[in-house]
Amino acid sequence: MACRVVPDDPSVEVSHLGPDDLHALNRLTAYNRPELEGSDLRCGCFHCGSVFLAREVARWMAEKGGADTALCPHCGCDAVIYETPAFPLSTALLTTLYLGWFGPEYEERKNAATYAPSFSDYEDWLRKGIPFLMESRPADQVAGEVDLFREPERGDAGGMVRIETRGPRDLVLVDEWGRSLPYTVMTGQHRLVRELAEKHGPRLRGLIADPNDWKLRLIVEHA
Repeated sequence: MACRVVPDDPSVEVSHLGPDDLHALNRLTAYNRPELEGSDLRCGCFHCGSVFLAREVARWMAEKGGADTALCPHCGCDAVIYETPAFPLSTALLTTLYLGWFGPEYEERKNAATYAPSFSDYEDWLRKGIPFLMESRPADQVAGEVDLFREPERGDAGGMVRIETRGPRDLVLVDEWGRSLPYTVMTGQHRLVRELAEKHGPRLRGLIADPNDWKLRLIVEHA
């Protein structure tokens, strides 16, 4: 069953969670059958990013000494939380929890990715649930990776980008809306990008998967 990630509205506040918040949210994932079974509470899974109603849960994990625990109807993981007044459900919240609890898995998926949707900054990356939406597409070839320098005070945009060569020196990264991104390829790494651009033309794309990494993965797209 496909996962169902629902992007947040841009007005959704991105929570900054402390240890007590994380402990409280973790408690929501266990022994929750009495609260969830047959109800219309909004739920989310911070393993796959899916958002769904509690009555969609069809499988439960038996627990010793307590009520059963919900299993995600999309990925089967016991990482289901439900909305409470203290913790309104959002994709940004699910993404934050995923990065905290499934960090090694995220790093593996990020390192293998050849596709990710576009994002405008770090909070947009969280609200769209980009870590859940990364893909490793078998037909695409990773041709290399270069370091980026981010221009100060211009944000951390990314996702799939087009690489434009302008003049003898300039390499410009352009997002899906045609906007130039606030990055330049580090000195000494232009040659690789230019050689690949000459060889592959518009089939060469760049991927900025994580707004904190400042890396450009070079992808050759195949039809």
